[in-house]
Amino acid sequence: MKVLLYCIGQQEVNAPFHGTGIHVVTSHGLMAAVSEVDGPTTVPSVSTLLAYERVVEAIHARQTVIPMRYGCVMENKEQIVQLLEDHRREYEALLLRLSGRTEMGIRLLWPPSATPLPSLLRLPGAAYLASLRNRYNSQDTLASEEGLLADRFVALLDDCFTEQRREVSLSHRGRLLSLYFLTPKSGAEEFRKMVRKLSTPYGVKLLLTGPWPPYNFVASAA
Repeated sequence: MKVLLYCIGQQEVNAPFHGTGIHVVTSHGLMAAVSEVDGPTTVPSVSTLLAYERVVEAIHARQTVIPMRYGCVMENKEQIVQLLEDHRREYEALLLRLSGRTEMGIRLLWPPSATPLPSLLRLPGAAYLASLRNRYNSQDTLASEEGLLADRFVALLDDCFTEQRREVSLSHRGRLLSLYFLTPKSGAEEFRKMVRKLSTPYGVKLLLTGPWPPYNFVASAA
């Protein structure tokens, strides 16, 4: 029977999955949390996605994990074992990088009517903001005003995270700028406090999310 992969982590003896339909496959000190499925995954319902995410979040609360996006299906448990064996060093390095960390997010809805920001070139500290952008290897696909606001947030939150990612998407209400931060689990509340001090241009709506398993800091790991 095919198996759905939820996440990968260090092997634990007392994983609390009894009676949940979640099984643990282990190899070389690593574990993969899986459940059996009848066949290929179809377009999932909202309830299916939420149930999947709850499993990953429960394991993430206990230990460092490499979370998988929904839909990673293997032919059988033997294939999972082979995956752990083939990528053991990669997974160990990734777990070390993610150790004790969680993901926090800031979403900014940028409607067309939002107040423009001053030009970055006129602001003091422009070189410092640019250096932060390079330091965290952000994707510079944002409009200039979005990039400026993201740079300001990164500068103000600099002590609260170790890595950050950015992406922008379109919606019927405007452009949605998403900022993702890899943050120590112990610093999640401090991160929230700092975000409450941030200000946005008039018309730009801010939503704080997290803590979450660090989905946006894991490349395609399977």
